[in-house]
Amino acid sequence: MSNHDQKEKKASPPVDVDLVAGHVAVSFINTLRNDAGVPVDYLLNDKDVRSWMRKMEIPEPDLTKPFADGALLRAAKDLRSTALAAVQQRKSGKHLDLTPLNRFLAKSVSHLELRQQKGAVEVYRAYSADSAEQFLAPVAEAVSDLLAHSNFELVRRCEGTGCALWFLDRTNGRARRYCIEEACGTRMRVAAHRAKQAERKEVAAEHSH
Repeated sequence: MSNHDQKEKKASPPVDVDLVAGHVAVSFINTLRNDAGVPVDYLLNDKDVRSWMRKMEIPEPDLTKPFADGALLRAAKDLRSTALAAVQQRKSGKHLDLTPLNRFLAKSVSHLELRQQKGAVEVYRAYSADSAEQFLAPVAEAVSDLLAHSNFELVRRCEGTGCALWFLDRTNGRARRYCIEEACGTRMRVAAHRAKQAERKEVAAEHSH
């Protein structure tokens, strides 16, 4: 096996941004990201919204009637903006405007449902929807959970230059600084190392004169 093949074999798979946020509501906010300082939206259509919900294992409501094409995307972006504003307000200690989120929650239609799997009986919450807002009820509830039950000292924004991603720090030491250590963390350490090298060269040049 060549050295190149060995390196490829040892290389770690890329970290999935959706799965490192620490909370599903934070992951939802992070679907609007920065790429080299330019905002990039990862929700471009209704299919993207549904795919993200399935990826995050969010229960998909039963549709009692279809809604118009594009309605889910518009509702998702509305909810995402509402969630981000609330997180920013909560993080800064400001009074929260809960009216927009409560409007989403008020439209929720759900009930508890018993299911039996391998002899065990478990309780699930089943959702139904005839509108895009109702379809997003589980996401709105996740946002509510984040706002009401999370320690916001641990809800942080990545310290990477130009990064806009948020995360809920669930590490043991509670000292997490970056969205992805292998990405922003590495870039920031390399930048700091180069800055120190440049500073040393400047000092050496001054002493040489």
